[in-house]
Amino acid sequence: MSRYLTFLAIVVVAVIGFLGFQGKTSKQTPIYVFDDMDYQPKYKAQGENTFFADGRDARPPVAGSVARGTGLEPTKVFSAEYRRAESLNASFVTGKDEKGNFLLDFPAKSLTFLSSGELQPYTIDSKVLELGRAKYQIYCAVCHGDAADGNGIMKVRSAIEGDIAINTIANLQTAIYRAYPQGQIYDVINNGKNTMMPYGDKLSPEERWAVVAYLRALQLSQFSPPEITPASIKATAK
Repeated sequence: MSRYLTFLAIVVVAVIGFLGFQGKTSKQTPIYVFDDMDYQPKYKAQGENTFFADGRDARPPVAGSVARGTGLEPTKVFSAEYRRAESLNASFVTGKDEKGNFLLDFPAKSLTFLSSGELQPYTIDSKVLELGRAKYQIYCAVCHGDAADGNGIMKVRSAIEGDIAINTIANLQTAIYRAYPQGQIYDVINNGKNTMMPYGDKLSPEERWAVVAYLRALQLSQFSPPEITPASIKATAK
């Protein structure tokens, strides 16, 4: 029994000693038991390759390939006259001013250049509201409901399945959300909040602001302050 324990101790010490030196700096060629994919049959960027006539690993695009991406063509981006609207109007993209505070109102300027080279003023019109309605119905109504009161179809699912996470759906008609600055609503759409996922990768900056505008219209449809309520409506309510 003692011989067995002695042999076992020697084996354990040997294994620990061998494994303990893995990753240590040494000038000697390491002994690989498992190479952990350190050596792979692959081609590296900018590498040489004798298989091809030009001796390069990287292959040029196939003739007739159609370019894909952001549409920022190199000839346009690197021209002396090029100006990136997002850099000139960062608040439109972030929803914050130069001090990092949420915008209280909608941005003054858009991301569209006028013929004069200036950025076009940002205005809320019927086209913006229709864009906001379309995107709200796609991405928001399923949780927040058609009236932004938190009674979307996901709330029905929550009641059936008892999903705690879905119970956190916000009623955007409450006073706390009506008091949000425009930029804060934009930020939530862009970056998400609590259990709500971010939609910045699905909605462009223009679409995010359109959703903010449409949400404000929904809030006004359910709660119209007296100072902006038409007299005819007030008389009917009485």
